[in-house]
Amino acid sequence: MIRNRMMARGNLSSPAIRFFVGAMLMFIAASTAPALSVDEFKQFGVTISAPPSLNARSAILIDAATGSVLYEKEADIALPPASLTKLVTLHVVMEEIKAGRLSPDEIIEINAKDCSPYIPYGSSLMYLQPGMKVSVRDLMLGAAVVSGNDAAYTLARRIAGSNEKFAEMMNSAVRQLGFDRMTFVEPSGLSEKNLVTARDFALFCKKYIELHPEALSELHSVKSIRFPRPEHATAQYHPDGIIIQYNRNPLIFSYEGADGLKTGYIIEVGYNMAATAMRNGNRFIAVLLGGSSTPYADGVTLRTKDSKALLDWAFSNFSTARPGYIMPKPLRVWFGASIHVQPEPYGEAAVTVPAELAGRVTARIETPKSVKAPLHKDDKIGRIVYEIDNKEIGSVDLVSPQEISRGGFFRSVLDSVLRFFAYIFGKV
Repeated sequence: MIRNRMMARGNLSSPAIRFFVGAMLMFIAASTAPALSVDEFKQFGVTISAPPSLNARSAILIDAATGSVLYEKEADIALPPASLTKLVTLHVVMEEIKAGRLSPDEIIEINAKDCSPYIPYGSSLMYLQPGMKVSVRDLMLGAAVVSGNDAAYTLARRIAGSNEKFAEMMNSAVRQLGFDRMTFVEPSGLSEKNLVTARDFALFCKKYIELHPEALSELHSVKSIRFPRPEHATAQYHPDGIIIQYNRNPLIFSYEGADGLKTGYIIEVGYNMAATAMRNGNRFIAVLLGGSSTPYADGVTLRTKDSKALLDWAFSNFSTARPGYIMPKPLRVWFGASIHVQPEPYGEAAVTVPAELAGRVTARIETPKSVKAPLHKDDKIGRIVYEIDNKEIGSVDLVSPQEISRGGFFRSVLDSVLRFFAYIFGKV
């Protein structure tokens, strides 16, 4: 993984709090050029205000489009994520649905071991009862909206047979996405042995939104659910009237553009939040861990205050620039099973800049005249260069969207001859 950072200097350079602009993380072969520091941006007359002081022990703020790290505070400490864990649980569930092994309409009979008292009654519940028949879709809403530990347990049991086996799936899923500092032992967040870093979890949230964009509108920004409903009655339990349960994330009720993701609390570290909001094409993700305070109301208030302050600061100072560019023609592939490859951006074609400079960013393409096989998927074959006043401020790699193996004997002989003449005429 490659992280290029632009660090603020002066009164923001303490070890505890660092503030970066333009840190891009890439997972495979692709990379980015070093971006300008805040001091270097001053040549363009930019002004960036100081970030807010936070109650949270660990925090990070990123641009959801580019992965640029805009702010961090002790972002690499491993801490229990509490109910933020359910985002990984939901990721696994949605991957199972995509694979055809699960349907949102499937009805699951609730096991007594997935209900109180096996799950602490004082913890977050959607109030499942033994023998209820509940759809996977309702369980997903229960996990996302009201943070139901019982919903997470039920989904885990259906998919893997046990919480322990499901945790193995969770760990495998995050490793496949490139996150090696996230570890889970169960799907709800009740255990303090679940551990994440704010940095990895924010970048996981970025990937989660990319893989499951519908989750924001269909799960995380849903303000309330009606549960249980009359059809969930059992011989021992009958819902009394209309029962409405509200989303535990206060931002979606009060913060412009907020549409996710998840709150959490665990006694070992306190109040956690993974928040995202979008305004005018700019989406930011903030993860805050370890916001401690008592009593409960104060902790929730401080967590909300921290989240709003960090997002306010992002929207006031930064912008995701997406200047237009002309994609090159397909590149000639020498000695390959295919003779052309069309480069594509590795991730979103965008760059994060101070908001004052967004309108001055331009983009140009750099590619070679040709490439040689074999090519692997995501091999770098060019880049999009972002500039202000002809000065480079960042880049996004152009990569191969496919595997191209070596061609056969005939292709090798023919391309050897053609490439010789292409070289003579300056086309290689």
